Amino acid sequence: MNVLDNISWKQLGDRVVAVDTNNGDYYTLNEVASTIWVAISENKTLDDIVAQIMEEYDITDEAKVRQDLDTQLAQWKEMNLMA
Repeated sequence: MNVLDNISWKQLGDRVVAVDTNNGDYYTLNEVASTIWVAISENKTLDDIVAQIMEEYDITDEAKVRQDLDTQLAQWKEMNLMA
């Protein structure tokens, strides 16, 4: 996964704000989504992202984290934010 070229984004504190420069749509991501977004931009693997989320948010259910991550990535792909 990677952020599409038409998406301009910036991290502001614990949030990411992203703008689609093609249509002007903008998105403010919550803290966990922002963690995922930044990790993807740093080219971390999905396994690394799962481990990071589990550690940062003290979650023990790896299967649930993977499921939620897959859902989020699919949503961003459907929204044309990532490929």
